[in-house]
Amino acid sequence: MSDQSRTPRRTAEQWQRLVDQQIQSGLSGAAFCKAEGIKYQSFMNWRTKLTQTGDAPASESQFIELTAAEPDQLHDASSSYWLIELDLAPGVQLRIAR
Repeated sequence: MSDQSRTPRRTAEQWQRLVDQQIQSGLSGAAFCKAEGIKYQSFMNWRTKLTQTGDAPASESQFIELTAAEPDQLHDASSSYWLIELDLAPGVQLRIAR
């Protein structure tokens, strides 16, 4: 049996670099793994493991304070209209409005 068909073993540091690269790329985990030739299941296992041990990048573990807009920034201060926009990654935006 040949070992050439096996994927290379990576250290935790190498997996952390791959996780960081995936975050910076803005690609989904599946798209990143396909582009890099990485097994998706292995990548997700390591990403979960690194996140649970506190080795995740600081940008993932920090809270961001959200504040309400000043009334003069709203279209009609007396209405119950509100809009929340979150930039999650390059090209990925979540909008919630009422």
